[in-house]
Amino acid sequence: MRKEKGSCKIRLEHALFSGLISLVKFSPAWALRLQQRLLVFLLKKGSPRHSRLISRNLALAFPALSPAARAELKKKVYAHFGRMFVEIARVFARHETGSILEHTRAANLEFLERALEKGRGVIIFSAHFGNWEWIPLILRQRLGREIHIVARPMDNPLIENKVREFRTAMGSQVIYKQGSLRTILKRLAANAIVVLLIDQNTVPREGVFVDFFARQAATITTVSQLYLKRNIPVVPAFLHYEGEAIVFEVLPEVDFTAGDAGPDAVTGLTQEMTRRIEEQVRKFPEQWFWFHDRWKTRPQGEPHASQ
Repeated sequence: MRKEKGSCKIRLEHALFSGLISLVKFSPAWALRLQQRLLVFLLKKGSPRHSRLISRNLALAFPALSPAARAELKKKVYAHFGRMFVEIARVFARHETGSILEHTRAANLEFLERALEKGRGVIIFSAHFGNWEWIPLILRQRLGREIHIVARPMDNPLIENKVREFRTAMGSQVIYKQGSLRTILKRLAANAIVVLLIDQNTVPREGVFVDFFARQAATITTVSQLYLKRNIPVVPAFLHYEGEAIVFEVLPEVDFTAGDAGPDAVTGLTQEMTRRIEEQVRKFPEQWFWFHDRWKTRPQGEPHASQ
């Protein structure tokens, strides 16, 4: 539920957010590492709940790892997101995208271009991985197109206004998730690119349960439904970091054979897309958003992992 604009907490959160943007804006480049460490410290100390959640998620996903190995991975998760948030804040504050684009390597854009040639629009499915916020920026720079991204508004409406401003500057037109289907179909009819991140928890009425790291996870079916019922081309694409390099990789268009668009087909395709996300996360596990309670919704009768 979104909070009221006038509440003290809303204003305080907005003030802290604006303060971080200003700090990054006026800091010299040599101070970035220090800011990243400071942000990691604040993330750890400011939200013990999220720290516990990361530990639990890593234990569920990597039960064969030793506690020491998972603790080391957790440190890398914090380090990655500290870097990512400072990077976003710096670009947002200075309106400078050149530093991102000059470090970016885009692979296999031809898969996306071929899908667009069909004239039915294209859905890109991706995940909260690497730094997903740069995907519209890269696609706009390489393809000369605005990108439409489906997102849920942030709980703080003042910060949401800033985030929307940032995403628009990056070449993204935001489609808010609630009641979004009609708008998505309209954009696809105009042969546009629509991006959906399909790796977060959902409620049973909006998704199906599929395996993610060998554990049932409730997953949205919007992409599967549009592919099976509307014949919309679907292309996976993911962005990750390799040292200082930012790598954006487009994978071959989804080719899923199904006799109909029934529940089994929807579940099967959703499972296949989730498998591809898991493949990416296993390659660079520190770069996935472990702060999210991915396995919160459970099949009927199964308790939550914290119980």
